[in-house]
Amino acid sequence: MGFKDMFSKLLKSVTPEYDLEELSYEKLKEMEGQGFDVKELLEKYEKGENKNQLLARIRFEDVNIDLSKIPNATDVSLLKPYIDSKLDPDSDFIKKSMSAPLMGKDSWKQKVKEGEVIIATVIQCAPQLWGTHEDVGYGMLVCALVEKNEYKNNPLFLKSISELLNNFRDEDNLPAGLSQRMTKLHSDLDNPNSTFDINLDQSLLDAYNFQFENKRVMSTDIRVATIGFSDSQNDKLPRKAIGSDGLLPFIAFDNRNEFHVNNYKVVNGELYSI
Repeated sequence: MGFKDMFSKLLKSVTPEYDLEELSYEKLKEMEGQGFDVKELLEKYEKGENKNQLLARIRFEDVNIDLSKIPNATDVSLLKPYIDSKLDPDSDFIKKSMSAPLMGKDSWKQKVKEGEVIIATVIQCAPQLWGTHEDVGYGMLVCALVEKNEYKNNPLFLKSISELLNNFRDEDNLPAGLSQRMTKLHSDLDNPNSTFDINLDQSLLDAYNFQFENKRVMSTDIRVATIGFSDSQNDKLPRKAIGSDGLLPFIAFDNRNEFHVNNYKVVNGELYSI
């Protein structure tokens, strides 16, 4: 039995639930200096194949990872039958996601028929919204969505936008050429008390040379907005939390001037959980 196997067996005998991939890169380097054979685990970190790194990356790109390793596994492609299709107010899809009012059912049904499924990506949110089976009280999210034209409801495009905005938010020195609106967005993303609803402009996309499928993105259709969630919305999320990939589908209605829970109803998580 090799030294590495002996070390792994020893750890598991002491702490059976311990996962070696939970060790930080710094800890693994320290152990390497102490003579432990952790070369394979270090290589996983350096290639971005470590469990924690993969979990971070599934919000920004398509990554192959064992479903059992994902805290809240979802698949929005399961909603394809309802995307770009007329919604039926009497369907299980609608009944599971929202309740009909006691009065005005005819106008409500017409409103539903004119609605559509819109997929958003969560840029950032109250931390408890990522934790499965937790009550939130009330928490804020920042979402990005595309409601028309070529990038509408494209999960991989939305993930790319999420990565762009997360990188943008974390910048200490802003790139040159940003519009005042995008400079303010940077400040708003870093302010937990800010509320906003704007479309990205070309100055931000060009500052990062933003491309999708090897093509320069030129679009004014990428909407970024805050929305408040209470427990009533959170209860409808898959396992009472945002999916680990950050994708969040809504049923959007005709009046969408404000990104508000009255205009965007959460799709029941049972419909796209895996």
